[in-house]
Amino acid sequence: MSHGAGETYKGYFIKTVARPVNPHSSVSVLFEGSASVSQDPDAAYEDILPESHIGEDQVFGTEFEAHRHAERAARRFIDGLKHETQRA
Repeated sequence: MSHGAGETYKGYFIKTVARPVNPHSSVSVLFEGSASVSQDPDAAYEDILPESHIGEDQVFGTEFEAHRHAERAARRFIDGLKHETQRA
């Protein structure tokens, strides 16, 4: 498992994690990515358990790809929040 460096996007903090889905495979290890989104700056320093599933399930051949996919999903989620806020 690896943690992404974390970044700020439109006032939210995104933290990604890549986890192996088949860590004992002798052929190749596949990874899934997840992201947490928070407005709390302390979220950069603590693990947050996922509360909801946003996006499709996919596995990747590298940790980097899993992190990037999770980050893109989090950005789309934040963009959706911003869009809902503007309509309200």
